[in-house]
Amino acid sequence: MKLTREEYRALEATVGPEYITQEPVIMDTYNQVWGNKFFFDAKHSVRPAAVLLPASAEEIAAAVKACNKYGILFKAFSSGFEYLSLSLAHSKGILFDMRRMNRILEIDAKNMRAVVEPYVSVYRLQLEAARHGLYTGRIGVGYSAGVIAAECCHHGCQHTMVSTSGYGRNVLGVEWVLPTGEILNPGTGESGGDLFSADGPGFSLRGILRGRTGANGGHGVITRASVKLYPWYGPKEWHQKKQPGEPLSRGQLDRVPDGYRVLVPTFPDLESQLEAAGEVCRTEILYGLSIAMLATGVVPEGNDEDWAWARKADPRMADNFRQSLVLVMGAPSKRMLDYREKAARAITDKWGGRFLPEFNEPKALARAFIDLIWSTGVPSLRITGDFLPSSSSPDGSPDMLKRLALAEQQIVARYEGQGAFFQKGKKAVTWRPEEHLSIGAQGISTALYDPYDPMSLKAAREFIDELFDPRGKLKRFGVPSRGGCLQIEPVTHVHQNWGHLYDNYDVWMMKIKKVLDPDTVGDWTAYIPPEYPDYARDGDYVLPSYGKEEEL
Repeated sequence: MKLTREEYRALEATVGPEYITQEPVIMDTYNQVWGNKFFFDAKHSVRPAAVLLPASAEEIAAAVKACNKYGILFKAFSSGFEYLSLSLAHSKGILFDMRRMNRILEIDAKNMRAVVEPYVSVYRLQLEAARHGLYTGRIGVGYSAGVIAAECCHHGCQHTMVSTSGYGRNVLGVEWVLPTGEILNPGTGESGGDLFSADGPGFSLRGILRGRTGANGGHGVITRASVKLYPWYGPKEWHQKKQPGEPLSRGQLDRVPDGYRVLVPTFPDLESQLEAAGEVCRTEILYGLSIAMLATGVVPEGNDEDWAWARKADPRMADNFRQSLVLVMGAPSKRMLDYREKAARAITDKWGGRFLPEFNEPKALARAFIDLIWSTGVPSLRITGDFLPSSSSPDGSPDMLKRLALAEQQIVARYEGQGAFFQKGKKAVTWRPEEHLSIGAQGISTALYDPYDPMSLKAAREFIDELFDPRGKLKRFGVPSRGGCLQIEPVTHVHQNWGHLYDNYDVWMMKIKKVLDPDTVGDWTAYIPPEYPDYARDGDYVLPSYGKEEEL
């Protein structure tokens, strides 16, 4: 749906004519991302009516007020990696591309915090913070992931949570443009100070800001955020070796940097691996923990090369990956590192672990360090078509994690046996700890499928339906979230299907949505609507639609 001339002019006045467009050739580049064929049955999701590039919170606030006046949806995004970041409920909607707001505004080394704008990536903040002996947590979607997207807007679970805590806990303050166009500064920001704390005096809004899985643009735009930083024991600068023109994901280190140690123990079975992980997490000796090493060498050049390599791979090697732990330890002294390594080896020995030479030679350990700290292993998930991650957060007991893994493996294996999916190895389920495994773990099953092969696409949809069926075998493991709340609510109806099973949490989310966004101009496709549309039902289960409705 096109904007009227009056509507377009009103938006243009907020950012200037250089920073708004309706040109189809430009707008089409904003919604061609992975997952579109699966969800929307098309190459594109709903095309925006315009794209704006604001430069300040004031410009965004003015544009949002225009959206309220004319009934225009809006959504803001940084890197635009996920399909949820670009989805719109209908075509009278605009996207805010935040790339002009790209500054690290402050690194406060004394108080161990940073203030950043939306287009600052996690890796860029890691580079800058390291110069001050500081570090921010790792995010598992590559170098371009935004700090604000991870900390404030989206759900993620990353391998350094054992030392850097969960994302939502690291938010110290924000500048927040509400869907009404008002600019809110919770906590100390509201009192006229800087963004030092999001709590008190008065009620804290951090839970509303992010919740468990994030609002994903559904309740406004975060234009600045102050986030915690943690100690960094490595070099102030580093150089990854790669050929000219190669991406950072192909960078290599010759060895693990000073200040860190990496061990990769392999366990005889899932149960012993989980028990060892739980124990080593509780000792609080780790800087990071990972399961299922994605690569010990450079990923192949392209899809064809990766597919050929995967077909030749020894399944036993892939199983060893899945039954291995990557233990990264950091410390300010050699004596402390020696102690932590000794403790990790003792726990490994207790649970029958062994150190395979191919996983523990210097370059393999350096590659494991890069993958865990800087998330460069992610490209191997993106090879050959799309990938389908799904997850849930069970409690942290090894028994519960084992049951989740086995249940998901059975489902994945059935579709793999039909030839619809291809897995690198028999075990398709991985997991990563939340905090110290004290509040649970994120179990993830990942399937590679071809979105343009009808059989594979059909199987992928059946696979997700089965994993996300609130009447199915995974019901007991918690509300699922595809990767990180990657579901599109008007298509998959995850909150609508699961809310009544978990204390009607969705009712409270909808109340919050109504209060913050009375005119429903904040796009809700990756969050929750103020009330559910009247979809066709199958008992209490709302059938997934996969783009069959006239509009999302």
